[in-house]
Amino acid sequence: MFPRLRVQRCRHSGHSTVIRACPAPLWLVLLFVLVGRAWSADPELSADPEQSGDRPSDAEIGEAHVYSTPDEAIREIFEGVAEVSRHRVGLTSDELARIRAETGANAPTDTLDVLCPRDGTGALLGYALVDEEVGKYRPITFLVGTRVDLAVEGVEVLVYRESRGGEVQKPRFLRQYRAKSADDPIRINKDILNIAGATLSVRALNLGVRRVLVSLELLEGRGELPTS
Repeated sequence: MFPRLRVQRCRHSGHSTVIRACPAPLWLVLLFVLVGRAWSADPELSADPEQSGDRPSDAEIGEAHVYSTPDEAIREIFEGVAEVSRHRVGLTSDELARIRAETGANAPTDTLDVLCPRDGTGALLGYALVDEEVGKYRPITFLVGTRVDLAVEGVEVLVYRESRGGEVQKPRFLRQYRAKSADDPIRINKDILNIAGATLSVRALNLGVRRVLVSLELLEGRGELPTS
């Protein structure tokens, strides 16, 4: 993409008009060059072979890396977990529409398995949901754990299936989600710092975390979450 040349009418010669193309200002040319370099510097934002009609190779797509199980992730996020119960609940059509409106994406399922960790006395420590969101080619599987007040206690990547962008599973990145709620934007350059080379993966996790928080808030609103 290049700046358009300015067209200047210079003089008349008989019935013809001489047109001279004047180059755009230097600062505008430099701006387009810098934007192009920034875009191409992130491998995840380069041209998508699937969109161009060429199937990406297995090496480009990447292999699955399993980092944790849901039970392991819950015990990493919450302290003193003695047991984890499962509470299955369905989402109504109105709730699915609300999730779509607030996140810009459909919920992957209309049935949620809310995991409820408890300590040795049986006290409820919070809630957890496993979700998936597609990065560049394949879904990223992750778990979001929240406190009872539905603020994020922690996020863990369970399975990553791409060749690039795996830095999103590192604790120093995932710590950014701690204490976030459905009232927060959870967006790059808003309240989440991006990772160079992993932009699509960061966006996928942002969307997934926000969807989990909105879903839990809706369930709480109709009394579907255990409170003790």
